Amino acid sequence: MSTSAPAEAHPLTPAPTWDATPRPRPERAAWPAVAAAVAGVAAHFLTVNTFGQSGLNVAVWVALWGGLLLWSARQRGEKPSREGLTLLGVALAFALTFALWDAPGEFQFLNGLALLLALVLGAAVWRHAGLATTATGRMTGMVFTGGLRLIYGPFALLERFPWGRLRGAKSGRATPWLTGLLLTLPVLLVFGGLLAGADSGFADLISGLWRWNPEDLIQSSFSVLLWVAFACGLAYPALMALSPTLLGTATDTPEERGGRLGLIETGMPLLALGALFLVFLFTQLPYFLSGVTLPDGFTFAEYVRRGFSELLWVAFLTLGLLLAAYGLTRPEVRAQTTYRLLNLAVLLPLALVLVSAANRWRLYTLAYGLSEIRVLGAALLVWLVLALAWLGVCLWRGTLRRFAYPALLAGFGTLLIATLINPGALIARVNVGRELAAVTNVTRSTPQQADVWKLISLGADAVPTVVANLDKLSRICPNTERECNNSRAYVVQRLKVEYGAARDLRVWNLSQERARRAVLGLRE
Repeated sequence: MSTSAPAEAHPLTPAPTWDATPRPRPERAAWPAVAAAVAGVAAHFLTVNTFGQSGLNVAVWVALWGGLLLWSARQRGEKPSREGLTLLGVALAFALTFALWDAPGEFQFLNGLALLLALVLGAAVWRHAGLATTATGRMTGMVFTGGLRLIYGPFALLERFPWGRLRGAKSGRATPWLTGLLLTLPVLLVFGGLLAGADSGFADLISGLWRWNPEDLIQSSFSVLLWVAFACGLAYPALMALSPTLLGTATDTPEERGGRLGLIETGMPLLALGALFLVFLFTQLPYFLSGVTLPDGFTFAEYVRRGFSELLWVAFLTLGLLLAAYGLTRPEVRAQTTYRLLNLAVLLPLALVLVSAANRWRLYTLAYGLSEIRVLGAALLVWLVLALAWLGVCLWRGTLRRFAYPALLAGFGTLLIATLINPGALIARVNVGRELAAVTNVTRSTPQQADVWKLISLGADAVPTVVANLDKLSRICPNTERECNNSRAYVVQRLKVEYGAARDLRVWNLSQERARRAVLGLRE
């Protein structure tokens, strides 16, 4: 972050540090509102009449937004923070997933959520270094603040806009004409659209210039306003160099401040939790040794569905508990070797608990193949292992301030890799392969039957596998059977309706294009 110029040198000059010193309100500046308007109008044209579909338009918009941020920094001779650039790159990576893959629904939702988080957090730290050593509580406050600024950012940018310059007092004689034009255009558009809807003769008169109806005009205006408001919520903290969080200062989180509990108060619950994990592991020992043995009265579905999710919750809550215990403990106690050993007494048996969770996942896939939720569960398990391992390192070294940012990047990376392996295509290949190979093992005595409609619901990535094995996945129905949803003719018809037509270039998607080519070669 550049600190060569004083704070008064430019209205967008960032504050040099995250400290408790009261800061004046951001000075008036036009560029943040202009950049938000450009990004908002671009988002409207990239999404209008796409019926909620996403594809190349997401990547184009994120690239445009990043270009506006980088151009602004270059024009003002400023240097974005390393963390801000990293999060912008993460956002672009997630945006590209919408153009390259047609991931199953839950993956698309999580990718969209991760994209929004990277944009919001990246905007907060675009001009402020230090996220890499930010405590977990403060980072949570930054995310919460970013969400609030998405709501009130548009109003703040309007209030900070230099409206006085539009009166032409300092900008020459051309400004009144420009202001008049800007005020005239919306008047003509709104009232012209209403009059065109009221009289067909007037509508025919102006149809050579523009075709509209009042409903479309209102909907388009509302869409533009929403997108501009969203862009304002990102531009306000990024281009006005605001403090990354409204919730306190850099040194008021429990991780830095320290609590009031001593070794006994903190150690008793930690020791009890570690002992509880050991007792649980002792009961699981027969299933570890056998590899496939189940408790009496349990089926694989009950054993894994009830057990896997609960064990993941145990790991997640343990992570939160250790963070809370660190914040509630006095600083001099944290520095003791005994306190560090208490953390290890929890983390080491927890590692074996996670091994138990992985074993349950393995048994479930042996019995039932893959599904979207199972792939997501595996990805979450991997992230928990990485986060807990890094937490153990930070607790042992006494550097918990360095935990949150790498754990966040590990979560982003795990989700990106899970998307990169193309889960829709992977699930289709595995499950169809199990059916064709008539797989049986100690977990199931009959071969698995792949459901063609469940495979199609995985998205376009699964379609090439479905098309290549359509004869095996569908059947020929007799004329006497009225409802035959998995007949070849019906499946082909549905595939051609879903994937036969070329998509709008704005929502172009590589997987959708591959599915379209595969479907066009089908015959009923």
